[in-house]
This record gives sequence, C-alpha cells and structure tokens, in this order.
Amino acid sequence: MKCAPGYHLTKDECAREATSLGGFVVNNKLAVGHWHNVAYGCSISARGGRVFYNVNFNAFNDGTYTPVCKALTNEVTLLPSGQGIKCRTYYDFSEAECVAAASLVGGNLRGGILLVGNWPTAPSGCFVEASDKAIHYSTNTNGINDGYFQPVCKKPKEQINLLPAGIGIKCIPGYNFSEEKCISVAASVGGNLRDGKFLVGDWPDKPYGCFIAQSDKAIHFGTNATGYNDGFFQPICLSLTGHIKSESYYGKASFHPPG
Repeated sequence: MKCAPGYHLTKDECAREATSLGGFVVNNKLAVGHWHNVAYGCSISARGGRVFYNVNFNAFNDGTYTPVCKALTNEVTLLPSGQGIKCRTYYDFSEAECVAAASLVGGNLRGGILLVGNWPTAPSGCFVEASDKAIHYSTNTNGINDGYFQPVCKKPKEQINLLPAGIGIKCIPGYNFSEEKCISVAASVGGNLRDGKFLVGDWPDKPYGCFIAQSDKAIHFGTNATGYNDGFFQPICLSLTGHIKSESYYGKASFHPPG
C-alpha cells in the first residue's frame, strides 16, 4: 500500500500531518532513511506508531506501515451508520486514498494502521467505525453494512439544494433525486439516519422524493407522487441555474440563502 501518485507529502509536511493522525516522532526528529521495506514517503509504523520518511522511491511496503498522504482534491462525505448503507457506485475511494479521505471527516488510525480486511458485515471500500472513528478498508465487494460503520464517499457531483420547510414546499418536477442517491446527497447537507434506518414510505402528508425532517434531520424518501408537505419537512433537490426554487400551493417561489 502506498500513496496515490501526486499525493505524497514532503518531509516538512510529514511530521505535522502524521502526528495529527496519532503517530509520533522521537526527540522531535523525523526518522528519515533509505529503506527497502518501508512505504515510500511518509508513513506510520504499526509497531508502535512511529513516523518515518523513506526516500527510496522503489521501496515495497511490507504491510506494517500506513502511508500518510496529501488531502484529496475530491470533497468527502461521511455517510451515517445504518444497515446496508454504502457509497453510491463510482463514489467510493480507493485503498490508497482511504486514509487521506477519512481523516478529513474525523477518522483516525487505530494502533497507527489502516485496517484492511475482507469483512462480510462491513461495507465495501473505505469506512470508519461509528464508535471510535477507526479507519478501515474492506476488499469484499459483497460486504453488507451491519449498521455499525460509516462509509467514506466522494461528495456527490450534483449541485444540491436543501429547501426550507414550509406548507406545500417540494422540488420542481424533474429536479428530484432518486431513492438510490438520497442518503448520500442528504448526508452532505446534514441529514442522518433515525435509529440507523433510511425511512421510505408512501406518505400523503410528506413531499415526494428525498427530504429530511426539520426536527431531527432524519433522511426520508417519499414514494407518493401526490404527497403534500405539511410544513415540517425540507426537500432536497437538484439545483436550478444556481438558485433554490420550489413550487408550493402559493405558486412558484424562490429562496436565496442568506449571504
């Protein structure tokens, strides 16, 4: 395991970034050397957590060093924990990117290492354990989240608008997110899973499509195309020409966020 090309830290960056993840240096001095079995660049040893910087570009990581890499250009979304929750297709991070991505959303290295395994009860790809935010990477593409893990995903590329709660407020037709995309887009605007569950229903008093409850930000998806927002829910819609727009029983309305 190593950093993705272009994501290696400099020596000056190494000690600062690696110690922020739980590594340590001896006598305030970064260990720099030309080793064959240590990951190229900056890494943390699983044997105690010491930080190393290897200048040997051709080195082969023997598996006991966790590379510490530059932050990604992709924005990161931490999904809520819940049964079956996973990243959308093509929105997961690679193993090489996992530590950098997860550290941006509060992840840490348990024992100084990235935990890699083929777990059947965890989501595929990069995730953190909900209890202590330990960073994991699962190679099991058929793994199913048992509810105790939070997938670390690439932020949705779509422009997302969270509408205000209001009577009759809903997305303009054609600007709804699908049920498949709902959790990831809602999580990116502060949504969460109530009791670890994605709430899907055919409610007459809630808006159609993806939305969150105003009270606790619980993520919902309404399948009732004629559902009518009773005023307690915030629809999540695709952006329309840079403005948040909606339809209500008053007619068409526009909402511009403050600032």
